[in-house]
Amino acid sequence: MACFERLGWPGWKALAEVCEAARQAGLLVIADGKRGDVPVTAKAYGQAMVGTTESPFGTVDGLGADAFTANPLLGEDALEPMVAAAEASGAGVFALVRTSNPGAADVEDLVTPEGPVHERLAVTVDRFADRLAGQETGLSGMGAVVGATAPEHIARLRELMPSAIFLIPGVGAQGGKPEDLGAAFAPGRAAAMIAASRSIAGAEDPAGAAEELRSTVWTISG
Repeated sequence: MACFERLGWPGWKALAEVCEAARQAGLLVIADGKRGDVPVTAKAYGQAMVGTTESPFGTVDGLGADAFTANPLLGEDALEPMVAAAEASGAGVFALVRTSNPGAADVEDLVTPEGPVHERLAVTVDRFADRLAGQETGLSGMGAVVGATAPEHIARLRELMPSAIFLIPGVGAQGGKPEDLGAAFAPGRAAAMIAASRSIAGAEDPAGAAEELRSTVWTISG
């Protein structure tokens, strides 16, 4: 979302148009803005991403995304309003658990008496799982961002979040390898989504690069 927001209101207009084009094409929209703040502001973020806001001039629609990323480091009370917004609109939330950047280890891997911070975040995610549970697959729209660059954590995080859909960044330009991600798909092929952008957009043949990744992920997810 930052790539749109840095352009001011024309950027937000372009973002809304991209979302509408995606909907018309039958695609899902995940707004990657990593929102997080104290509860009153977190509620506003939820309205902006997937809800609506009542105003003296009538109801104002938010972005209308199908899901969005959220920062859970402020705690459960700050995550709650965003989960509530997703619940009300039939959307999903992907909370940051173990991210793909090298500096993730500075905080997310810190050891606490109850395990590393990223495991504590995973427990928080799982507490919300029933709120956004799907009706057919057994998976939950209360998902987790789990980076491909530290695959050694994935099996344990899957144990802690058995019904969460994993959003997995870090494949390609950041060095993550799809063949290391099999544990994420333990509940089934719908249990994880691989996020790749630069490695596809910057390829000589973007469509070919996307198809190659899709084929690899389909194989390891089986």
